[in-house]
Amino acid sequence: MSRKGENIFLRKDGRWEARYIREQLIDGTYKYGYVYGKSYLEVKTKRNEILLNLEKKKKERESYKYNFDYYINNWLSSMKFMVKKSTYAHYHSIVRNHISPDLGQIKISFLTSEVIENYINQKFECGRMDHKGGLSDKSVRDIIVVLRQILSYANLHIQFRLPKLKKRNIKILTKKEQKMLESKVLELHTTYSLGIFICLYTGMRLGEICALKWSNIDLKKKKIKISNTMVRIQEVEDGHEEKTKVIIDNPKTEYSKREIPINRFLYSVLKDIEEKDPDRYVLTGSRKYIEPRTYYSRYKKIIENTGIEDYGFHALRHTFATRCIEIGIDPKTLSEILGHSDVKVTLSLYVHPSNKMKDKYMEKLNPYAYEK
Repeated sequence: MSRKGENIFLRKDGRWEARYIREQLIDGTYKYGYVYGKSYLEVKTKRNEILLNLEKKKKERESYKYNFDYYINNWLSSMKFMVKKSTYAHYHSIVRNHISPDLGQIKISFLTSEVIENYINQKFECGRMDHKGGLSDKSVRDIIVVLRQILSYANLHIQFRLPKLKKRNIKILTKKEQKMLESKVLELHTTYSLGIFICLYTGMRLGEICALKWSNIDLKKKKIKISNTMVRIQEVEDGHEEKTKVIIDNPKTEYSKREIPINRFLYSVLKDIEEKDPDRYVLTGSRKYIEPRTYYSRYKKIIENTGIEDYGFHALRHTFATRCIEIGIDPKTLSEILGHSDVKVTLSLYVHPSNKMKDKYMEKLNPYAYEK
């Protein structure tokens, strides 16, 4: 008794037998394999499992014929409509400038842990595009994130060790420097300088501030709604990088869409220059925006004229977060205000008490405190 067309038979000894093609020989003939069981369903299931494994091994063997570029390009194409334009442009830049030139022509069968580890170390030593030294820790981190995604996409389970990355150096303004900067901003009293106050008292990112319109500010409820960010990206057409352009897009992550309370000080500053036209940008006072790169240049001039240390704009965000921790805001609340995707990011970046704060807390550990 047999099942027609399936090569499954009931043998004379009472067992069921299923036959399958194990491999095709050079002369075109086939080499067969056999499985046995007590029932038709049992042998059919066994045979199907074997066929699936054979197909999987066949695909794995075929995949090893390709260079890594084959997977790099396919992954990049798959990302085009899955992520934001700015994210895709970032991925494209990393792939074209760093990953593809160094690893793209390597056969998959030769792509090992040692190869990847050497590649990462090389990026630290001499990875800059101008060949004048190594890349920063952040740049290498970004490359590693993309590389891991490509390896996962290609189903390549390659484990590799990472060199010890330096701890991020968070620069913040001292309280004296912050006071000096705020005095300079009040003296200037312009819409452009207003962006400094907004960052120091909300922790908003530069792109979020540049995209901020008066429609995003509710002075009655004392809230700022973050719904957009502004960024300059490299246009990518048919795999080629074109000219850069400014886009206004959704914020960095879904967590970046948030509402931030306005305190009394910032409220008085905003109320003083409030615009009735909701479509006007806060930084310009008109319907024309100022892009982050241009605003950053204006900010640097203000810093220079203030006479304090040369801080990047992001240092204002760090300063805001640090001040919040100093006055006792819990990390979860701060994480939501900053728009972090995970409270762990906030904890790792900002929750590092100063020696003065440690002394203050340790002083509370005295026997008289427990009696109260």
